[in-house]
Amino acid sequence: TMLIAFVCAGALLAEPSVQKVVTIKNGNRNGILHTLQELAPTNGMVISTSDNDHLILSGPKDTVAGFEEIIKQLDVPAVIKKDVETTVYMIVASADAVEAAPLSAELDPVVKQLKTIFNYKGFRLLESFVLRSRDGEQGQTNGFLPPIENLPPGNKISYQFQYNKVSIDGADNARVARFDRLRLNMRVPIATSSGTTTIDASIATDVDVPEGKKVVVGKTSAMEGHGSALILVISAKVVD
Repeated sequence: TMLIAFVCAGALLAEPSVQKVVTIKNGNRNGILHTLQELAPTNGMVISTSDNDHLILSGPKDTVAGFEEIIKQLDVPAVIKKDVETTVYMIVASADAVEAAPLSAELDPVVKQLKTIFNYKGFRLLESFVLRSRDGEQGQTNGFLPPIENLPPGNKISYQFQYNKVSIDGADNARVARFDRLRLNMRVPIATSSGTTTIDASIATDVDVPEGKKVVVGKTSAMEGHGSALILVISAKVVD
């Protein structure tokens, strides 16, 4: 009789069990379910699913209410990452003025800057391209450069342009694209007395690029010999 009395008293004191169906509004049901299942065993909860848009919570009333609150905190719209459009310019600079088509007007400020930094007189655009990737992600492309002087006949310079991550920082009117471990690698064929060999040339750095500005990243003199260099310039645009 005493045992029955204790059991009945425990039943009266036990928190009532309830069941609640919760709608997932932003499509991350599996991620939310995984988080709740990590918490459920120590809280007397049973969590099940009916479809892609609902979770069923079963357990003590107060605990179910607490899990509902957790779901509200987790069920938020996903952050939409913006794209970063990177324009890359490969400019050949030489000690002598070159007879070539003039650079576009948009590169005039860059040329003025280069003339104050380096002792070069001639500049020509060898290659340019656009690479797009998302905020917080890496970017990579590769290809071949147009023919240049001093290359062995029939050979081309191959290149690979990449960065580990690009991140957007700053307010909308003063945004900066931060490039982590940006790198330009090139394989340059060189004529020798016994044939042709290949040398590696590279430009590597971390760099911050204010949106709408062109930034000189670096240079390498491995392409066209003494007195010349390839200069890497980039600009960045956030695509809203």
